[in-house]
Amino acid sequence: MKNIFKKIIKYAKVWGILFIIFNLSLYITSLFPSEMIEENVKSSSDILLKEGNAYQIAEFSPIKNNNYTDAIIINEAYSIDNTDPIYSYMSMRKNYKKGETKRGLTDTLGELASINVDENGEMIVNITDEYNPVGELHDFLEGKIDTSITYGRYWHGYMPIYRILLIFFNIMGIRILLLVLFIAMFIYLMYLLRKQLGTIIAIIFGYALFMQGYFFVSYSLESSPVFIVMMISCIILLKRIDRIQNLYMYFFVIGCITNFVDFLTVPLITLAMPLCIYILAKQKEEKDCKTFIKIILKSTVIWFVGYIFTWVSKWIIYDILYQEGLIKSAITQVFYRTERYNPNSGLELLEELRIFLLNNIQYILILLIIMVIVRFMTIHNMQIKLQNRSEYIKESLPFLMISMMPLVWYVVLANHTLLHPRFVYRHMLIFLCGILICIKNLFVIYKKEKVKET
Repeated sequence: MKNIFKKIIKYAKVWGILFIIFNLSLYITSLFPSEMIEENVKSSSDILLKEGNAYQIAEFSPIKNNNYTDAIIINEAYSIDNTDPIYSYMSMRKNYKKGETKRGLTDTLGELASINVDENGEMIVNITDEYNPVGELHDFLEGKIDTSITYGRYWHGYMPIYRILLIFFNIMGIRILLLVLFIAMFIYLMYLLRKQLGTIIAIIFGYALFMQGYFFVSYSLESSPVFIVMMISCIILLKRIDRIQNLYMYFFVIGCITNFVDFLTVPLITLAMPLCIYILAKQKEEKDCKTFIKIILKSTVIWFVGYIFTWVSKWIIYDILYQEGLIKSAITQVFYRTERYNPNSGLELLEELRIFLLNNIQYILILLIIMVIVRFMTIHNMQIKLQNRSEYIKESLPFLMISMMPLVWYVVLANHTLLHPRFVYRHMLIFLCGILICIKNLFVIYKKEKVKET
């Protein structure tokens, strides 16, 4: 009991330090007036208006950027009132300008609403078919909207970075900076993976990231933060794989940070991808499958404790300070997101899952064909044979478990999956990477022995 109590105290202390850092970073970046970012906010609004709410980045790719949420982020950044910084970053209103906003609404709806102006100049609240946050941002900046809406259920922990960047850049400039960062992280991660785990593993991770639109993610203010957390977590793990004394504390911290920056996009990648790397590294020394299953289960529980506790703490502190019923609203949202349908989606859950799975099966087949071609064209001094069945199960079962994580997420949060397929599909990065590792484990690759001539 004493050891358990000590562990709880240790985790509580770490969480307390993170809680202070989270609030302090949001508070500091809420202190400067919105006039400092006004020019770049208006320029960003013009860019988003031209692109539309769902923007197809390239003609050759079906991927569409979720400008819906990016417009909300820009709106929130501009709506912060530096004369009341604590309420501003806790409530994270949109459409707010001191002296001009006449009324405020709390976010208690199933879907976040947008307030738009009709042809007669009347403000209307849109939730489903007419949901138009890009148009809302433009109308707000034009002075046509005088009603704000709070969005306090998330931490919006990306705001300290984006609000500072908006002083110097518009949304296109930020996207370019994010792309440079994404390229640098990708190159460095591939280098570390090849160095620590071998060329094949580096190819698998690189291929999985590429096929799930990793470089397109940098175009999205919404999804970039959670990918950055995932990449940095993997890089730190590879750099310190033999020096991490408390793996579970590591995942606890990752879970807390993920919730701080996440807009309920693809948070599981910050758990699953580092887990894959850790197990791959440790399988060089340890082959006991039960040990790795235990690590997966404990890490998952601890990560979720950090993620959920950080989330719930925001609701509790907000309601203590402002009594706006956020806890009730947030719990209602949790039940809403776990419903098995979404009235605004034209697909059933099984149909959505089938599409996700078929796409990734195609990606797997493409890589297998490429590897077969490369094998026969270039690798002349290597021998390949099938792995022993028991060894294969020991090596692959942990990765099979990890690869199932996104499917469980899709089923549990079915409502959210059906409404947001344009970005939740990226959770299949976990499935693709895990299954490819299982396929790789089917074979043993070793150098041919040279026969000496007599």
